[in-house]
Amino acid sequence: MDETRQPGILIGQIYVERAEFSHREDALNLPPNTQFQPNLQVRFQGGVGPDEKTGFVRISVQTRADDKPLYNIALTMIALLLVDGKKKNLPLKDYVRGAGPVMLYPFAREAVAGLTWRGRFGPIWMNPFNLSAVLDQIPGVEAAVRLPKVKRARRAKASPR
Repeated sequence: MDETRQPGILIGQIYVERAEFSHREDALNLPPNTQFQPNLQVRFQGGVGPDEKTGFVRISVQTRADDKPLYNIALTMIALLLVDGKKKNLPLKDYVRGAGPVMLYPFAREAVAGLTWRGRFGPIWMNPFNLSAVLDQIPGVEAAVRLPKVKRARRAKASPR
């Protein structure tokens, strides 16, 4: 890879695959200024097609029902990627494993804030994350048409407002 050139990766599409939002059952019994620290489970998945010209990065953000959060959130977003044939530089599997999660995370942060900003207890802003701590969630980024399973998930804490 030539580090003086752009990676040669194009974003084909970024979209919301799933979005669910609700308040917990007793939300109206609580004052609207109730403070909370949601514990969001954040997972990344990625994969590259057999031709190594197309790939994806997926992020899933979810609250855990066992924590009895004020909000119930389940969000999944996906970025479809492709190699720019005229400017090919960085192997797609390296992009999916490294820069891909960093590229997609702000989209998920905005989507979570958008889902929650009109909620009774205010918006949730997802905190920045440590990329090196989540890289092992995309092991090997093997070429495959089927989506690989996530072996384990890291949790990222989000703070309100």
